[in-house]
Amino acid sequence: MGPGRAEEHRQPRVIASWDGLDAAWQPARTGAGSWDLDLGPLVAALRAPAVAAGLPDRQDDSGTRGYVWHCSARLAAGDRLLSDGEWAGITRELLDGAGVAARDDPGGPRWFAVRHADDHIHIAVVLVRQDTGRRFWPYRDYPRLRETARAIERRLGLTETATADGTAARSPSRGEIEKAARQGREPARVELARAVREAAVASSGAEEFIDALSAAGYLAELRRAPSGDPIGLKVARPGDLSATGQPVFYSGSKLASDLSMPKLRQRWADSARGPDTGSSATAGRQVARARRAVAVARRGVGVEDVESIGHATGDVLTALRGWPGAGRDLGEAADLFDRAARAPGRGVGRAGPSSVGLRRIARHLIRHRRVATDDDLGGVIVLAVAVAGLVREIAAWQRERGRTHQADAADNAAAVVDRWSAVLSTADHAGATRAAPRPLVGLQHGTGATPPRREPTTRRLPPSAAARPAPVHAGPA
Repeated sequence: MGPGRAEEHRQPRVIASWDGLDAAWQPARTGAGSWDLDLGPLVAALRAPAVAAGLPDRQDDSGTRGYVWHCSARLAAGDRLLSDGEWAGITRELLDGAGVAARDDPGGPRWFAVRHADDHIHIAVVLVRQDTGRRFWPYRDYPRLRETARAIERRLGLTETATADGTAARSPSRGEIEKAARQGREPARVELARAVREAAVASSGAEEFIDALSAAGYLAELRRAPSGDPIGLKVARPGDLSATGQPVFYSGSKLASDLSMPKLRQRWADSARGPDTGSSATAGRQVARARRAVAVARRGVGVEDVESIGHATGDVLTALRGWPGAGRDLGEAADLFDRAARAPGRGVGRAGPSSVGLRRIARHLIRHRRVATDDDLGGVIVLAVAVAGLVREIAAWQRERGRTHQADAADNAAAVVDRWSAVLSTADHAGATRAAPRPLVGLQHGTGATPPRREPTTRRLPPSAAARPAPVHAGPA
């Protein structure tokens, strides 16, 4: 019922409560301010079962688990506004679906919901039953809450949130965002995830991986088992210090589910299988092969794991990031595709010929990028357009499986690549130097890639010429 951390709460009002009195529990005003409210009666009523059970009114330093359950629910930017009555019904449905407070259970816990603004509410529950005075812990409440929320969204025609499949990147905390804003930088978590992913693509093992991070200027260390095998990693951005002056380290799994050391080792082991594809097969044909494998899988007769192909495609987009003369758009395409690249609950998928070939293409690209010139840009354009076709095939496969958010991410990534290539074609049409695409060292491009409509330029584009991607709509958390 207070102002919030950034005074984002306005005119807080109670809209639902455990006993059905709902708005009758609205605290009386004690002044003219929005937050001048007498909270005593409401707090006393909520805490009565806890007091009767002899529970402390404040959390001590013993590490004992608290007994207040909290949840916030927010509409997406484009959703219609809901009435207080609709929010009250949503509150009861969420609590019942999550197994926190069942409907028609007069002996259940006491709770209330407060609306601070047009678009969101907060729910607080005292996890003590009124009839027995026993404290309880809900089982799998947040996965159940997510599924209940999705059912509500479908019924009311609201923006549907994604399933809790583990594919979303870990978002920076409020503290990390505020710290980055003070420093004038992006959050360390975001930068480190990008750096770890790029180092993983460029490497074939743990030692090489740590060397790549160190060469890029990051603090990186391995955690080893007694046998000496690497079992974990931690990485920090120079200058990102804690209150005690120590570097703030992140483990790989805290950056993204597919960046843990076991998942990285699986990726490196998979890409070491089979014959080398660096120069004996063309990059364009490898991408076309992967696209055909996904198309066959869409017909239900494929043998390759599309999850693994999708993850390896993310490696190729990561390798194309920062190519000389390419501007920033390919990097943004890699960021957009990031979510679509992760397999729900499985990380990197099961390796097959197509995914192995794509990972080796990515490794060759990222290593050759260090010595690349503008003359190599034509070959990159041809490869990028072919990758965009593969990404769209993956998007269709995701959409057919009900993974709307992953499919949208893939489609947006492909659109960015298309706009990027169109800008190059426009620059060429305006009179830029014409040249045939030069094959990249170690990666000969064959006819498997579809070229852009016009012959690409080899001139480096000014930053202002880079096409900007369309914004991606993000639903509620």
